[in-house]
Amino acid sequence: MKKATMLALGASAAMLALSGCGAGSDGNASQGGGSDSGQASSKPAVKLTLEDRLLETSTDGSVIAHRQMIDEFKKENPNVEISEESLQDATYKTKIKTLAAGNDLPDVFELLGSDAKMFSDNKLILPLDDIMNQAPDWKKGFIPSTLNDFTVDGKLVGAPMQMLSTSLIFYNKDIFDKAGIAEFPKTWKEFTDAIQTLKAKGYIPISLGNKDKWVAESCILSELGDRFTGTDWFDSIKDRKGAKFTDRPFVDSLAALQELSKIGAFNADMNSIDNNQQRASYYNGKAAMFFEGDWAISSLSSEAPQEIKDQTHLAILPTADGGAGKANVVSGGAAWAFAINANLKGDKLQAAIDLVKKLTGEEEANVAAENNAVAATVPTDYDKSKVVPLFNEYLEMFKSLELSPIYDGQLSPAIIETMNNGLQDLLIQRVTPEQLAKDIQSTYEGT
Repeated sequence: MKKATMLALGASAAMLALSGCGAGSDGNASQGGGSDSGQASSKPAVKLTLEDRLLETSTDGSVIAHRQMIDEFKKENPNVEISEESLQDATYKTKIKTLAAGNDLPDVFELLGSDAKMFSDNKLILPLDDIMNQAPDWKKGFIPSTLNDFTVDGKLVGAPMQMLSTSLIFYNKDIFDKAGIAEFPKTWKEFTDAIQTLKAKGYIPISLGNKDKWVAESCILSELGDRFTGTDWFDSIKDRKGAKFTDRPFVDSLAALQELSKIGAFNADMNSIDNNQQRASYYNGKAAMFFEGDWAISSLSSEAPQEIKDQTHLAILPTADGGAGKANVVSGGAAWAFAINANLKGDKLQAAIDLVKKLTGEEEANVAAENNAVAATVPTDYDKSKVVPLFNEYLEMFKSLELSPIYDGQLSPAIIETMNNGLQDLLIQRVTPEQLAKDIQSTYEGT
């Protein structure tokens, strides 16, 4: 994905500011049944299966909006029965690939950007171009760059769900002040110095939950890597135009991540807790920072004590000395979309299309905005009084930023598996940056 300026999201942010009326998981599956049409003896004419990672226990604003849209769809379509299974992130990714291998995919499901080409090449998912062209109001509501993220060989294969930035630093200003750090670091040396100062004061500098393996890659390395390599390098990797994972700038980014671990930036159990658990140390004031995407804004606003919410601010990684990347770049994109099983026909296909429209339309975007989340569709009418200050800080911050690719949203699943597994070892000094780079390059050359 070529680097996109934040003009699209900036427009969305402006819309959020002007148009108003005023993926946590617990590892358990949740099931949703069909609605009661008021006639107990009548049976639904259409049954749809839906698979996603949108757990009912999640406090993510996008998930809250999803749940409301599902409830409304059931009431509006009493003849459609939805059997929904929501799974924890890692479990979902494994299951959906297993189902794809057996050509037994659900009717509607979440599609990861890095899986889009494989699913499309194997004709497992329905191209959506004709469907969107027949529903111009739905199509024009999307932030344009989100559609680009799910365009494969000129075909749109998924309806984007969200507009993510995956690498935000949530930090406690009060802890920084107590440690004598007047402002958030602007250079890599200032950042590592601040970490050592926070460590000496008895704080966990950065609470990290990398049990499910994606946090270190998606929320840290996707941005840290770009600081060293620049986005042109990534484009060359993706397009196979000569760049290698063993190139010195990428190796340097791995070394920088390992350096953070060596100087005590992270909690010792970082590979044993997940992204939801990593927030606990931050909420209780023991940790000064954590890395996560914008979805954590709504989670923090509903979970954290008021004194923590009042002191929380946002930042991005500082520049890397000698790096090729820009300072005003954050990893981001759509990352996930809803896809439709290519085998559907007739009433079942129409019901699936109607469901995907409901889950990715303007109404969903309005509810997401009220719950401090950015959808893939621009909101047009929402209650500004429901938005927390941190979300407004986020929107203001992004007016001057650009997007770089999210690694696990763009690279092949095989490459990401090697990278994510290796990052766990890198963080505990079981592998060197050079060796991990070689391992990733070997997988890259074999795919």
